[in-house]
Amino acid sequence: MALATMPVACSNSPYPDKDANSNIFYSSITEEVGHLDPAKVYGADSAILANIVETPFQYHYLDRPYKLDPLLACEVPKPEQRKVRYKGKTVDATVYTIRLRRGVMYQDHPCFVEANRHLTDNDLRGIGGVADFKRTATREMVAADFVYGIRRLCDLRLECPAQGAFAANLLGFQDYVDKLKEALDAQRKARAAAAGLLYNQEQDELFNPVVLDYNKVAEGFPFIGEVDKYAFEVVLLHPYPQILYWMEFQFFSPLPPEAIEFYNQPGLLKRGIVFDFNPVGTGPYVLESYDPTNQAVLVRNPNFRKELYPSLSPPAPDADPETVENYECMKNDGMLEDSGKKLPFIDRIVFRIEKEAIPRWNKFMQGYYELSGIQADSFDQAVSLSSRGDLSITDEMRERGIDMIMVDSAYLGYYAFNMTDPVLGGLDEKKRKLRQAISIAVDAGEKLDIFNNGLGTQAQHAIPPGIFGHETVEAGMNSYVFRWDKQRNAPVRRSIEDARKLLAEAGYPDGYGPDGRPLEIKYLMMSPTPGQRSELKLLQKQLGRINVRLETEDCDTTRFFDKVRKGSFQFVRFGWMADYPDPETFLILFYMPEVVTPDMQNQSRYDNPRFNELYRQMSRMENTPERKAILREMLQILCKDAPGVFESHGMALTLRHSWLHNMRTYPLASNTMKYLRIDVPKRTAYRNEHNAPNYWPVAILTMVLAALATPAALATRRHMRK
Repeated sequence: MALATMPVACSNSPYPDKDANSNIFYSSITEEVGHLDPAKVYGADSAILANIVETPFQYHYLDRPYKLDPLLACEVPKPEQRKVRYKGKTVDATVYTIRLRRGVMYQDHPCFVEANRHLTDNDLRGIGGVADFKRTATREMVAADFVYGIRRLCDLRLECPAQGAFAANLLGFQDYVDKLKEALDAQRKARAAAAGLLYNQEQDELFNPVVLDYNKVAEGFPFIGEVDKYAFEVVLLHPYPQILYWMEFQFFSPLPPEAIEFYNQPGLLKRGIVFDFNPVGTGPYVLESYDPTNQAVLVRNPNFRKELYPSLSPPAPDADPETVENYECMKNDGMLEDSGKKLPFIDRIVFRIEKEAIPRWNKFMQGYYELSGIQADSFDQAVSLSSRGDLSITDEMRERGIDMIMVDSAYLGYYAFNMTDPVLGGLDEKKRKLRQAISIAVDAGEKLDIFNNGLGTQAQHAIPPGIFGHETVEAGMNSYVFRWDKQRNAPVRRSIEDARKLLAEAGYPDGYGPDGRPLEIKYLMMSPTPGQRSELKLLQKQLGRINVRLETEDCDTTRFFDKVRKGSFQFVRFGWMADYPDPETFLILFYMPEVVTPDMQNQSRYDNPRFNELYRQMSRMENTPERKAILREMLQILCKDAPGVFESHGMALTLRHSWLHNMRTYPLASNTMKYLRIDVPKRTAYRNEHNAPNYWPVAILTMVLAALATPAALATRRHMRK
């Protein structure tokens, strides 16, 4: 009897052996991809889609402050004031004309083959995905693709997150939304009438969707239009410079109508081959495969045009300190070494679905992920904190060649008061002082130290660092909550005694109201986690210092948002990440629009006429000294009225291995994978060093099996001798 042959050691690599020395970037995502349709993507999925589709503009990768550069456009346009006919009237409009690069080609795709847009059941035999189509083609991107894509955003079935912003600023956008809905309702009504009483609309449209002719319905709606083959224009109700930032979002990517026609075929829909997970773009990568239980894989787009890694000129002698500091940082970090080289550098990108934090961290430490965030359970291993509160990488990380990138994340965490609440709301002086007292008591610094390892900064107001209008000098301080410490040259939170005094002036001495009852606030929470429960205890403790009681109202996600929309709460916490680098995206949280809608961003229902007037004025201005003066006044109004407790601004920490070059954490941009470069031999050496096969368990197992097999072998030999 012989032992079976056994391997002497096993690799712990989660990837195929053939890819061990390949130019592949490995990243992790924590959940399944929600959408890859440009009309629907908003948030984490942009990290994938932005490598596949492109937009008119992008953020300059190296420059600071944030700056828009042309991408598919030839230049960043200036606004033009023009008379436009709409609804039989002449109106003053602001027009942006976007002129496009010529010769930009789409990825090879079956949708560009005419026959593939008229498939029969016989044609679909053996087809399980887009990769199974033998015939593919491409064509040049043209202005009509942008026009079609933007008109498609008005289809209410898509639930495009940008519809609200576009309706408020694009001339005729909302009217076109309504017109499309009429056309959709008419077709649905006709189908129902033809099918009879047993008609099931949802079941019918599952594999036979109503197809709307977006271009035909759009006649007479000027918000977007084709100028010529390589130019289109966007027409606004009024000046709105932020529209250029919106054109960096995937909502504004070109969309070939052939793609929608292709994916709307019943045969493909029945096979689950849908546009929502199969984008068609002009970007540096194409989606090779997507397995919702495992990973999404992107590969180089062979049709990608020539795009070069950006450069950064040395700052002028009179440049501002931020520009000088940024240039020196980019130069010292080696971020300028690849300037002028053709993009992209990486052949393949693998986004692994990794939901658990510990496996993600372990694979990063083993060299199987290039980057990692820092979770609470790995913070002490990765980061050291000096007595002054300065953060640095630990010696263990440094010895492994791992370094850390820190950047402000353009985030605002805040508690909103319901400004229509009879206890906490209102703009009279006593109600202001009540909210100011609570704002002093809610100590964000204490919370950051306890729960966030000191990461982040205490917020003075609504605008975070890095955004125009944020100031670190005394003029940028919230004087109702902080005082300026000249020795530290920094703001310091006012004392609890100051808060108690304000509380008494508000009519609640020692936390008791005129009726002799203690002041009690209800805090709305959405299915709180154990960590959030711990934060709640701190919040209750902080408010307890001024004898204010905090009671919670827990509810599930649906009920939480329903109560917020209806204003059925007293006190609630929100977080808001910048959509683009402009103060408008934060100040809209406190702007009361002229037409109030349930989905407005102003969840606190704050309504100060002067603030609203200044908001409308500010939102239509470029970044000038005049705009900064308006922002200062707006922030002073906010700080005085205190419609929310401005808690904290976030900071993002990212760890990277030394073989990953050109890495820059970029909170606002998603299309940054094309800039990254990997030193593959260096990565391979690291993996070999930190994942050496462990032979002794195999040896022990071999000896145990041999010992177990020996009696059987002897018995067999005795049996054979008989």
